Amino acid sequence: MAKARIAILEDDNVIAAAMTAAFERSGYEVFWTNQTTEMNEYLGKFTVATLFVDCLLPGGSGVDFVTSIRKKFPANVLDVVIMSGIFTDAGFIKETTRATRAISFLKKPFELQEAMDCVKVKETAPRQEVESSPRKALYLLFNKPKVSVREKRKVIEALEEIHGFDLPYLYSLMVETLATGHLNIVNGKGEVSGISFSQGKIVAVDITDQETQLGTLLLESGYIHPDDLKEGLNITSSKRLGEKLISNNLLSPHAFNIALANQMSIRLSRTIVDAALKVNFVTTDVELTHPHIDSDALSIFLHDWIASKISVKWLKAHYMQWGDYSLAKSSTFQPTHPVLMTPLVAHFSGFVDYFTKGQSLHQLMDTKKFPEDTAYKALHLLLAKGLLIFGDRTAVMDPVERLKHLKKLQSQLQGKNNLEAWDLMARIAGVSDTEPQLVVGEFKKLLGPEPGPAEAQCKEIYAQLSKLGQDVFNFSQTGSREKMKEEIAKAEVQAKMKANSQLEEAKNCLQKSQFAQAATLLQKAEALDPSLPMIRLYLIWSRLGQLDSSRMNAGLLNEVEMELMQIPPEEKFEALYAFVMGLYQRARGDGVAAKKSFEKAYNIDNTLLVARREMSLINSQQAKKKDVLNRDLKDLVAGFFKKK
Repeated sequence: MAKARIAILEDDNVIAAAMTAAFERSGYEVFWTNQTTEMNEYLGKFTVATLFVDCLLPGGSGVDFVTSIRKKFPANVLDVVIMSGIFTDAGFIKETTRATRAISFLKKPFELQEAMDCVKVKETAPRQEVESSPRKALYLLFNKPKVSVREKRKVIEALEEIHGFDLPYLYSLMVETLATGHLNIVNGKGEVSGISFSQGKIVAVDITDQETQLGTLLLESGYIHPDDLKEGLNITSSKRLGEKLISNNLLSPHAFNIALANQMSIRLSRTIVDAALKVNFVTTDVELTHPHIDSDALSIFLHDWIASKISVKWLKAHYMQWGDYSLAKSSTFQPTHPVLMTPLVAHFSGFVDYFTKGQSLHQLMDTKKFPEDTAYKALHLLLAKGLLIFGDRTAVMDPVERLKHLKKLQSQLQGKNNLEAWDLMARIAGVSDTEPQLVVGEFKKLLGPEPGPAEAQCKEIYAQLSKLGQDVFNFSQTGSREKMKEEIAKAEVQAKMKANSQLEEAKNCLQKSQFAQAATLLQKAEALDPSLPMIRLYLIWSRLGQLDSSRMNAGLLNEVEMELMQIPPEEKFEALYAFVMGLYQRARGDGVAAKKSFEKAYNIDNTLLVARREMSLINSQQAKKKDVLNRDLKDLVAGFFKKK
């Protein structure tokens, strides 16, 4: 089977000739030119696996050439390697690889083997002959007791398209494998975000929405007083805010570094979205700078992302393919590992032992020993950190288990339109929806062999699912898919507008302490648009407002505690979060902590008048208690001198 074609756009004859000879010896077909017009023509006629481009070309820029052809040859179609012997500083490499979505950057002079290593082996066989997609290969690491760092890196480098909810696991793998380079992430709008790694530490996060107010982070963390922050903001200087605060002794450098790390974590959290993304990792030198996010810090963020960002619906679909596998502790499992102490896992006594007792995942979940929503999240955290792995497939399912399995698949697909069903099938199969043959192949594997005549109910559901799979596949091959996407997008815009209107109405109710009415409106708004900013915080506010202060329910407060744990990291630095925490602490009977939280909320946002109102209420209650104590003492002393 012939190997892929290699194209080289290079004006240095010596380098180009050496590269051509090396690739041809390895069986590749090579085309070399120093003219962009000739290369454009060649790319239009032939399928090229990897294009090597020099930055500086006769009469033009190699970088400009690559960016100009990216619409016609996207990153999942054409791998690009940038080369340069002049422009080799870290900043240029980072921006260039991001702009061109290159898979690597070679600094001249380089060894020929370095160029050879950049080429992913892509045979010319039809795509459907490939056993699994790069995304599925990522999760097959769950099923391997011992995986080398090299093997993990190869899986990462092969990725092209993933789901936004795959990113926490991907970040964890990159830190674990001590990756150095730039991970580029492209959303559906073509906007590029970039994460820079140095020796397995995250040193920079560049996203489209860079808004993360450093002052707010410092206030929320309690590292600076509002008056000092105001003073720093008023200092006339070309320095950045942090530098001004430190140079005027208003802030310690240590506190500033912690705030910057928090800023990076929030930006990372914003990359984790419920949508398909294109990714590529470019291995290149990146300086290790401070602050950075290391493995220990990432474990905490990983917990928060999985708890708050990843939907249970996605997790249930994702783990369908692992339903008949057992779970086991990995070779790196340690009973003292910090992840086992995190709320998601520590909340459930005996969680790890229960899930590693030899039964299949479906069997364990069917017992309902742990709440399904948080159990899936805790399990995903342990797998993402490599503490657990999937073991062997359990014995062939008996008719009862087979029926349960098919019913689970049916319940997930029930009520879905063709577009939703196709997207869900791809998610369940663990492959990209751009690879229809793979989706159908994996879906058929999940269905298993056709049931025999004796299994009447199994046979009926199997036939329905088989037909559904074929119908949905046929739909995916037509133009109707794009048309339906447009119609759904229009409907979503209308739903979001209605949800926002209901949210605003609910906010007014909360201000007036009409908590039951607010809760009803918020539930309707969330049903229309689950992605509404801070919707969970408003729901918790309405719930706490309805609690009877004279008869506090410990069970309900524990539920609220779990809900607060699932607030996205970016919302934990908002004034509303501090305010709701104050309400929760007051309900717990901790007036001191509640007062601090209300003060923090007001310091972050002095327009949040309800926070000031709650502070005044606590102050008046404390004053009343003090007056009562003083009066009681006065009456006692007066009693000694009272005339009889």
